[in-house]
Amino acid sequence: MAISNSFNQFGNSGYPALGYRFNVTFNGIGIAESCPFQTVSMISVSNKSVLIADGGDNTREYKLPTTNKYKDVKLVRGLLSNNLDLLKWLENLGVDASGRLKPAIVVIELLNANSSNELVTVDKWSLYDCFPTSFLLGEMNSQKSAVVLETITLAYSKYERESVGGLLNYH
Repeated sequence: MAISNSFNQFGNSGYPALGYRFNVTFNGIGIAESCPFQTVSMISVSNKSVLIADGGDNTREYKLPTTNKYKDVKLVRGLLSNNLDLLKWLENLGVDASGRLKPAIVVIELLNANSSNELVTVDKWSLYDCFPTSFLLGEMNSQKSAVVLETITLAYSKYERESVGGLLNYH
């Protein structure tokens, strides 16, 4: 099946998107190519608010938003060693050989099949200033024939979401 990067063809569907076809690309770390992951979770934004007392009315107060807070994203995949640049970046928690933090842009694309059975992008999230905050190698057990999993947690400073209707967030 061919992959199309246009958002049209899927936009008028009355069905919710399925979450099992997606690409994760690390831009700025080695060759920018899609990496297979089992799960991607916890992309979120929230903000805090501050209470302000109303000027002459002592019975009311109102809230104003302050800064946005982005929760760390969690990626899980089977143990792979085919992209050594990415593996070094992940295991060194984003620090390069000179001791400097090297942030990346991580792009997550949600895919779905259109009426021609071609994969098209339904939603796309670009996470900016990403760096790993933890890298966890899963259990190896001689009693089970299970895949060894890597769990990666990435911090990021903001994200942009591009959807069927265009760019959704404005900051």
